[in-house]
Amino acid sequence: MMPGPADATLEPGPRISVCEVWLRDGIQGWPTFVETSDKIRMLQAIAAAGVGEVDVTSFVSRRLVPQFADAEQVLAAHVPARVRVLTASVAGAARVVELHRRTGAIARCGMPFSVSEAHNIANLRRTHSEHREQLARIFDMLGEAGIEPLLGVVTAFGCPIRGAVHPEEALAIAQWGHGHGVTAIMFGDTTGMANPRGVARLFGEARAIGPEIELIAHFHDNRGCGVANSLAAIANGARAVDSCLGGLGGEPRGVELGVVGDQGNTTTEDLVAVLSEMGIDTGIDLARLMAAGLLAEDILGRPLASRVQRAGLVANVGDAIGPSFPQS
Repeated sequence: MMPGPADATLEPGPRISVCEVWLRDGIQGWPTFVETSDKIRMLQAIAAAGVGEVDVTSFVSRRLVPQFADAEQVLAAHVPARVRVLTASVAGAARVVELHRRTGAIARCGMPFSVSEAHNIANLRRTHSEHREQLARIFDMLGEAGIEPLLGVVTAFGCPIRGAVHPEEALAIAQWGHGHGVTAIMFGDTTGMANPRGVARLFGEARAIGPEIELIAHFHDNRGCGVANSLAAIANGARAVDSCLGGLGGEPRGVELGVVGDQGNTTTEDLVAVLSEMGIDTGIDLARLMAAGLLAEDILGRPLASRVQRAGLVANVGDAIGPSFPQS
């Protein structure tokens, strides 16, 4: 019998993969264009920290999201990390496939599917039926090109337009994707409405979709629950989590879509520090990760939201826990 949420623990176990989303979700709504050279500097710093996967860019309308007009140029900088990109249209997928055939740079392509049809219509101008048709075509295109599809089941914990979302609705979309051969399933808390109990339930039940499924967690931190929700997901079967240096991120059209509060993602520095202190392996060099976070602040010209950048790290020595501060 598979353990349920009540049986879940956070003891050290298999390595947890952390996907850094600063370059994509993090800066997609940033008010000014981040120079291509600075994006490449960030990509190199993130990879140097040992981050296993990086969400690098979006293949979306350059007019609607001009931040990603340089997608092809950024991806020309090859780094020793698994590269993920995002698209939501057949036209965008065609760009992904064409670039991958030339460079071999892209390992995964994520595609969002809002559990809330109202959000899907507001965000992508498509009903669920229309979106399923588009995604089925994209799955086929990616498969033929040797790119792994990742289905992002977003607004999985609530919708700013519709309100409550039931776990069964999110699971049904995940099962639909699995039926089309997708084994990487991300549950996204698009507007920071999740709590650890709801997270434990959804991830605990999602494990029944199939043993080959990779469950991925993606939490926004509007209400300060990002790290707690990520830990709840890991305790209940997630083996990969998304997060962002400095806690940046959010929907470019968040105000229009009714999002409240700071839209930022779970902060990578804080999440990885906690996992490290708990003895949970991520393969990430925390000192280099912190340096990448400071580089992000330097590029954007302002302090970001990482708490451990300001308060310092905690070092574990056996069962004794004492304060330790970053080297100056």
